[in-house]
Amino acid sequence: MYELENLRRVLEKAEAPLSSAKLSKLLQQKSGKVFKPVLDAEAKAGRIYKWAADLYWDKNPTEMARERLLTIAASEMLPGPKLNALAAAESPKIGLSLVRNARTELLKENLLREVGKAKLNVNAQHPQQYLELEIGRLLSEFGIERAKESIRALLGATEAKAEIPEVAEKIFKAMNRIAFAPGTSVTFYRLRQQPELAHIPKLVFDQAALRLQQERKVFLAGHGHALSLPKPEQDELVTDGLGAYYVSICAL
Repeated sequence: MYELENLRRVLEKAEAPLSSAKLSKLLQQKSGKVFKPVLDAEAKAGRIYKWAADLYWDKNPTEMARERLLTIAASEMLPGPKLNALAAAESPKIGLSLVRNARTELLKENLLREVGKAKLNVNAQHPQQYLELEIGRLLSEFGIERAKESIRALLGATEAKAEIPEVAEKIFKAMNRIAFAPGTSVTFYRLRQQPELAHIPKLVFDQAALRLQQERKVFLAGHGHALSLPKPEQDELVTDGLGAYYVSICAL
């Protein structure tokens, strides 16, 4: 008799749903036909997932359908039927009715939104593409033309504002952790080498550091001749974009 742990192990390693015949062979059962009722019972109990009449996996098809719908909607705006079809057709295939139900739930949760007369689906948490088109359209109605790149930069700056408080907290914790003693300075070059700060965009990092100074939590030490430095060295400093450059930070 198979053990549930062995079944889960086989399904975890599988790259796609497996049939009862395949599973019976891998688990050394008599036959898929005999084994299938056991698999159906496991699926009914929620211990594994049924992907089709005779396909089983450890991954939830509803959750995968939701992920696919949101991922596609973040990169292109499509009407519901086409979005459903694309999500269902990805490998491994998911039943179209299940995908339809998943999209309906995402709309109810406001994670997906239908916009315009064509009811195009937009990922509500990543609406950049839609906003880019709408901003461009509104500007053109007033005779203002802007390159897509400039609109993207505007949207990027707006998104960055939401990250600043969280990044500021990370900077403050990292500064206190690596300072030689309480109140001693830490260079921004050294701070940027910390794993949690290394990949944060410079604009966000700089604004977060300036925010800490505005909140009187830290003191930023200025750099007297930053403009004479090569550009790569300037980029290691924090700047307010108005001509002030800072080389290090310390807690107040």
